[in-house]
Order: sequence, then structure tokens, then C-alpha cells
Amino acid sequence: MTLLSDSNQPVIDIKRLSHSYGKKQIYKDLNLTIEPGTVFGLLGKNGVGKSTLINILMGYLQPTGGQCMVFGEPSHHLTAEIRQKIALLYEGFTSYDYMTIEQVEQFFAPFYRQWKKDVFYALVSLMDVQTDQKLSTLSFGQKSQVVLGLLFAQDADLLILDDYSMGLDAGYRCLLVDYLKNYIRATSKTVLITSHVMNDLEKLVQQIAIVDRTTDVYQESMNNFCQQFHCYEADGSVETIDGIHRAEQSHDTTRLYSFLAQHELEQKLQKTLTEIDVSFEERFLGFVGKY
Repeated sequence: MTLLSDSNQPVIDIKRLSHSYGKKQIYKDLNLTIEPGTVFGLLGKNGVGKSTLINILMGYLQPTGGQCMVFGEPSHHLTAEIRQKIALLYEGFTSYDYMTIEQVEQFFAPFYRQWKKDVFYALVSLMDVQTDQKLSTLSFGQKSQVVLGLLFAQDADLLILDDYSMGLDAGYRCLLVDYLKNYIRATSKTVLITSHVMNDLEKLVQQIAIVDRTTDVYQESMNNFCQQFHCYEADGSVETIDGIHRAEQSHDTTRLYSFLAQHELEQKLQKTLTEIDVSFEERFLGFVGKY
């Protein structure tokens, strides 16, 4: 049964979702809402369940408990109409190396009713390549750009980018981030994105969910996380107490990560702290741990 479309309903609405592989529980009572037009970052180290959640959203896995709705339909029973609204880029994509850039665009176009040829060639034109070149002659980063062009050309309402930055050097990543920001601004698309390059995400993402090796998922806006999750340094060792999320000792100092304000933590520790200005990637690692 196809549910009526409602432009005000969440694109993704997850309630009390649980999933396990045998005795290994990945999620327990996960609640997650992604509103239309949001750029959402699903973050976490390898092996914590990011791809599992994407597989559930796409209907490739049925959750062991709870509800996962995509555009108002259960994710494991998506109609063809709703699938047309979703464009998915998997980590480790497949490319047709024997085709030219022009041929691969012509091959994909008939499968999508809203295909935007100009969007594909706009992204390809940013690279120093010819459209009659075979994909086998391109670098991995250039192939990635072609695949991303195929993704954007689908004109889907929801883009799911699973580690889009894999294989892209710094120049191509900056190019893509700028292009993606402009594309989203012009089209109000909803984007769910994962990446191992955290500093890129700070420029793109509005809302985040951080998955760690527990079944808990931290959800917040990017701005609030960066403003509220602090990094401090203290001389010597520090006893781990309630309020310290993570402590990392190095030589004669200890680096502390905490949601507490400096004066609150100093009062608890009876110790003088220095707040350290760190990047989003360092905050992320302070949250989930380096190892």
C-alpha cells in the first residue's frame, strides 16, 4: 500500500529501532528523524553500524524491532515510486570501465524519469577530462566524480552518500564539497552522508548522529556539538569522574573531553584547566575514542 505523500512529514522517521546480528546487538531503541532539506551526517568508526542502518533504510535488511519509515513507507516495503526518490552511493562503487563518460551517461539516463543530463555534465566539466575518454583511463578520484555526477543527475529527493570522499584527493574533495553545498542550496534536497574525512563534514552537515561501540546514538546539531563538547588540558594525571566523557594522558598533561563548562569541571576536579581550541575531527575522536 502506498501512503499519501506529505511534504511536511519527515523524510526518514525511525522509532525504537533495534537490530542484531545473532547475539551482537547493533542498535537498541534508536529514534532518529531527518526532516526535508536537511544535510545529516551519520558518523562513527568502522564496524559500528553505519552501513547496517543504510541497508535498513534501503530495505535490504529488515530490522529486528521497531519502525523505520522512508517518505512515509516502511523501509522493508518501499514501492517503486518511493525508490525513485532515493539515490544511493555505496562505499566501493562499481564503474563500467569499458564505457566512455558519454556512454555511461546515455546508459543510465533511461532508468530515471527525472534524469538531468545537464547536472551530470556540469560536474564532469569541473574535471580536466574529455567525454569520449573511457572510464578505465581515469584516476580513481575522477571515476568517483563521474559516479557522483550519475547520482546527482537522478534528481532524487533523498541522496544517501556512503563515504563519498573515498579515493578523492584534497582538491577533488574541496571541489565536491563546494559543488554539493551549491546543489543542495539550489534544490533543497535531503542528504544523508557518511565520511571518514571529518573536517569536510563541518562545512556541509547541519545535524549529526554519532554511532559508537555501544547501542547508544548521540544526536545533535553540528553547531551545538562543536559548541558544547569541550576539550581541556590539565597538568599531571586526572581521576576519571562523572562529567568527563574521555581522558587521554600524554607525558605530563591530560586532555579531557566533556560537555561540562570549564568552571563546573574545575570545581569538580579541584584543578585548573585550560580550554583547547580543537577541530571537529579532534572533537569527534574525543567522543568515540581513537582506537
